[in-house]
Amino acid sequence: MQCFAQHPRFIVCLVIAAATLAVNAEETSISEKSFGCIRDSAVKVEGTFIRHADPARLKEAVQIFEGDVADKEYPVGTTIQLIPGEAMVKESKKEFPNTNGWEFFALTVSASGTKIASRGDSASNTTGSCLGCHEPAAKFELYLQKNHGCASIPFTDKQIATLQDHDARCTK
Repeated sequence: MQCFAQHPRFIVCLVIAAATLAVNAEETSISEKSFGCIRDSAVKVEGTFIRHADPARLKEAVQIFEGDVADKEYPVGTTIQLIPGEAMVKESKKEFPNTNGWEFFALTVSASGTKIASRGDSASNTTGSCLGCHEPAAKFELYLQKNHGCASIPFTDKQIATLQDHDARCTK
């Protein structure tokens, strides 16, 4: 969209631009309400849940994940979640330069909802710094996979599936 001050629809153009900025800001505004049942509005790929409000960007995020391609960035607004108590959300690189735009979340979940225990590029959980575990996977957008050079997480695939199936926020 091009806006020119001398164009008679300049004001309309400014309003549309402001609305677009407001929508984009809301897309990446993360709160405890952003995290519900791990399965809600998500695509499960290789045991991991991927979420994005925009279907086209969700498709792009799934393709990046499935392709397991190094140096390919996920769209801003992508949420990746392996277990109910942790998530990572792609935000702006300007806001989180140390993590290429990723914000990490340690979550406390219960039937009544989600509480954010820790968040940011320096978030941590009971095992330590989120970035400390994810950093070896920097060329894969910090997402841990078995072949990304990271230490293995202390759960089997079956244990991970059990944690996912027993997310207290999900109605049975």
